[in-house]
Amino acid sequence: MTHTLRILTALGVSAAAAVAITSSSAQAPATSAPRSGAPTELFRTALQDAPGKQLVVVELTIAPKQAGQPASPGHRHPGSVYVYVTEGTARFGVEGQPAKEVKTGESFFEAPGALHNVMESASATEGAKAIAVMIVPDGAPLTLPAH
Repeated sequence: MTHTLRILTALGVSAAAAVAITSSSAQAPATSAPRSGAPTELFRTALQDAPGKQLVVVELTIAPKQAGQPASPGHRHPGSVYVYVTEGTARFGVEGQPAKEVKTGESFFEAPGALHNVMESASATEGAKAIAVMIVPDGAPLTLPAH
């Protein structure tokens, strides 16, 4: 495992633990289904050892899979992304690879520029949550269009 991946793993697990502790004391009622939407930014800092890059941590809320839902065109990220699932089971995929089912406590990695074309809950009734640790060039958006 490379030094950078070890650091990303440690940061992801630390962020996930912090979110799990925070969310366990104030959970939403069971009747409200999570909705996929814009990620919630939890942390951002410049990386001293990588000038021109920032470390950004976001929380992802992934809605239950909808029957007949059209496939997303996907998106790309300008830097590396490490995703750690904190709740439920999610499916993540990048172009050219089969989608991967990722359970609570497991992780997924996206290389810079990869076309991320699958992000959904593995369940039709239960959503999923995850923490994404992203390396982002200064001034760049978190996501880029598929094309």
